[in-house]
Amino acid sequence: MHPGGGHADAASVGWMRRFALCGNEAERDRLSQTGCGKLVARIVPHASQQTLQILSDFFVWNVAFDDEYCDEGPLSRRPGDLARVLSLIQRSIEIPELALNTQDRYAAALHDIRQRLDAHATAAQMSQWVAAMRGWFLAEVWKAGNVAAQRMPTLDEYVTLRLYSGGGLVFPVLATIAEGYAVPADVLEARRVRALTEMAASLATWAADIASYEKEIAREEGGHNLISVIQHERRCGPAGAGALAASMYRQVMQLFLRSREALAPDGSPALRRYLDSLGHYLRAAFDWCHASERYPQAGGPEATLTAAAEAPLQASSIASVAWWWMHDPAGATAQDTAAQHTPARTGVPA
Repeated sequence: MHPGGGHADAASVGWMRRFALCGNEAERDRLSQTGCGKLVARIVPHASQQTLQILSDFFVWNVAFDDEYCDEGPLSRRPGDLARVLSLIQRSIEIPELALNTQDRYAAALHDIRQRLDAHATAAQMSQWVAAMRGWFLAEVWKAGNVAAQRMPTLDEYVTLRLYSGGGLVFPVLATIAEGYAVPADVLEARRVRALTEMAASLATWAADIASYEKEIAREEGGHNLISVIQHERRCGPAGAGALAASMYRQVMQLFLRSREALAPDGSPALRRYLDSLGHYLRAAFDWCHASERYPQAGGPEATLTAAAEAPLQASSIASVAWWWMHDPAGATAQDTAAQHTPARTGVPA
């Protein structure tokens, strides 16, 4: 854990208030107690204090934006209006040279983050970050459309939506910027590396879903939570759905660990460092969900994961992520073994 997490957390509370993020003062008080800076200190333990602060501010932005615009406010059920707002926010980070006159607090705050990131990121990293933000915003419009139509997504749809919503794919990019290293784009997009990135983002957001279930059913509309979606699809109660969600988490975590172990030894130094960052991201998300006052529930995700028996839901049968198991080192075929001796253009071990 980065030793500056507490300082970053306090400074981020001041930054949040400067941009008047959150819907009201009560929400700002609640967010100030959630330890966003301490979460980021776990994700990027080797960051400079300056880049740690940028990521801490970004995570405060993330949580406030998610609550006010995507989960609980009026825009969360008006997809057309949300699309307009998010398009303007997206444009604000595509033009670092000047702030657009959108009169939107979240656009102004995110533009501030973009300008500060520019001092530490390569052009390729900034392009990756902007693209990840665009994917996040698109998923939030999809979610708002579901809420407006009172439509519950299928589990397969939800796994895709959740991969992008909440910024799960944004943090791996930010970690490389904060810790001052870059991974070539062709390495990041190699299929085994992309699978690991998607697994990490999914596991981080599934942990949040398990921890936030009680909060979300009390405060939000639409049931966009992994446990709620499983309840609807499997026609079971919350305890049974929680066990199934925990089983999914376990299966993907096991795949992540053995895939990372197989890939790391022959990877480049940059790739090995990136794989370490994904591990920090996973553990940070789990620890934060378990300890943060954002999710005040008995036991947290650890209790759900520990108590859940192995349940009859195979994560590998979910169509949108089944391809991860095609790169499972435990299931290599003779053809896969032969491919391992073919030089990889990306520099990623085959």
